[in-house]
Order: sequence, then structure tokens, then C-alpha cells
Amino acid sequence: MLDVFSDNLVWQVHYGVGLNNRSEAAPMLPLGFTPEGNNYRLSDLRDVIGAEGHKHELVQNLDRLNVQWQTSAGDLTIGRQAMTFGSARVINPTDVFLPFNVQALNTEYRVGIDGIRFQRPLGDLGELDLGIVLGDDARGSTSAAFARARTRLLDQDVTFTAMRFSGENLLGFGIESSLWTMGVWLEAAYVYSEDEYSRLSTGLDYAFSENWFGLVEYHFNGAGTDESNRYSTNSLAGPYKAGGVFLLGEHYLIPALTWQVSSLLSLSLQGILNLDDQSQFISLNAEYSLSDNTYLGAGYYQFNGDDVSLTTTGIDLESEYGNSPNILFVNLRYYF
Repeated sequence: MLDVFSDNLVWQVHYGVGLNNRSEAAPMLPLGFTPEGNNYRLSDLRDVIGAEGHKHELVQNLDRLNVQWQTSAGDLTIGRQAMTFGSARVINPTDVFLPFNVQALNTEYRVGIDGIRFQRPLGDLGELDLGIVLGDDARGSTSAAFARARTRLLDQDVTFTAMRFSGENLLGFGIESSLWTMGVWLEAAYVYSEDEYSRLSTGLDYAFSENWFGLVEYHFNGAGTDESNRYSTNSLAGPYKAGGVFLLGEHYLIPALTWQVSSLLSLSLQGILNLDDQSQFISLNAEYSLSDNTYLGAGYYQFNGDDVSLTTTGIDLESEYGNSPNILFVNLRYYF
């Protein structure tokens, strides 16, 4: 990572290279290292250095290559950069540009996309956010444009979003507020043109004490289906290719609980519950601070649900999470 700062100019160049090792019998989970699907990049390096399709692959990613001008009118960023949207805590319906899949192991570093973005402050707490995302298709099927406005309205944080991406139109709305001693939020998106569907996330969080924090979020995925035998064919539709949709069902409940055991150790438990097929994805994570800059982490992913079934026409998924392998992992992170 190379970040160069001057009085009103910032340059960013981030390049990553690593070795992916996997068993041929296990599917490859999204690691958050290289982009997948519609990558919203004008041009790019090859994902794999050398031969592809092996158990051991050397992968690369030029993930940041941008310059930012900071002026009194706002910040203008040109080049490859990270773009995130949304006000919900877990699933963001307005976040369509390469969002993290909930099963991704590395969610700390967002994959960059190519674009031009201008962010202008509106008062003390508001912002006008305008941008163009550049894909490799000049006709616009892998490009996008967006306009977002965030402001305070009646003591609530409110966001309005309008977007054109991959031949689709998106209108979004988000609100963050408080209810007694709880935080509450709602984020919704309506997509129309070639496809038509809506998505919504709403929830609340609460600090039980200085050491215990919990939240619960409900997500409606109008691009999904409540029939598990349609998961495979439905996942090939446009919302999954370019709309940032990765959940297969329609209705989800997402509870989470965090325990700050000490100043050095924290534990977290989260569930993604598919209310349509009753399958679950449970994640347990622990993080321990070895020093000011070094962290040791461990996690366990448990998947529950009906397994696949063989039919005369092929293989049918009986549930969203029943066919996924359980995962145990450790990680060591050093910041410099």
C-alpha cells in the first residue's frame, strides 16, 4: 500500500499478491481478495499469475489506483477506489458494487472499482455524493452512475439514493434513528427496468452493558425465491450477476451478540436464518490483541439445513446452507 499525502492531494496505489491453496473437493469461498462477477472495472490485470485451475494458485489484485483532490467545494476522486453504500448493519439493499458475501472470510478490505466520485458536504452532518462507475462495456451494461444525498431531517439521519447500473434503475431510501435507548434503522431499494424487485433491511441494536452488545435485523430479498428447488436457476438472473444480491431466499432474520470479555479479548456470535427453508449459517468469532498493532483471530462457520437431492433432471438444492462445508479458521493481522 502506497498512500501519498500533500496539502490538498492524495495518491493511492494498493497491490496485493497471495497464494490460494484449497482442496479440490471443497468449494472456494469468496475471500474478498479479487473481484467476482461483474467487476465494474474498465480494464484489469489477470486474476491468476501463471496457470489457472490448480489447487495452488498465485493470485493478484491491483485494488487501488486513484488520486483525490480535496477542495473547499468537496472531494473529487478519480480512479480505482472502494465505494460502499447503505445504512443497515448487515445487509445493505442499496450496496450493489461488489458487496461482501456474508460467508466471506476477509471483510476488512473492500475490493476497488473504477470510477469518478465527487463528495460535497451539506452542512455539518450532510453530504451530496455523485459518481460514475466505469466498466469494460462502453454501452453501459457494466457501468453505472449514482447520486446520493444524506442529511438530518427531524433529528433523523436520512439518505436518498438514485442509481443507474447494468441496465437497471434503483431508487433507495435509508433512515437511522433511536428509539428509547435502542438504535433503529431501515434501508430499502426498489430496482426496475429489465428486472423489477425490491429489497429491505430493518433492525435495532442495544447495549445491554458496557461489555454486551446485541442487534437483530430482518431482511427481505425480493430478488430471491421462497422455493428452494428454484435456487439454482434463479441465482443466474441479473440481480445476482450485477445487482449485489447474494442471498437465495426471500425472508431472513439476522441476530448478533458481541461480548467484550476484556480490553484485549472480544467474542461475537451471529446467525443468518433463512425463514423460507429453515436453514442457518452460524458464525462464532474471537479476536485477541497481542499488541497495539497485532491481532490474533479465530472463527467457526456452522451451516445447517437440508442437503442436496438428486432428481431425474439434475441436482436440486433443498436449502440455502445445507450443502456448505463447516469451516474453522485462524488469522493473524499486523497493522503498520
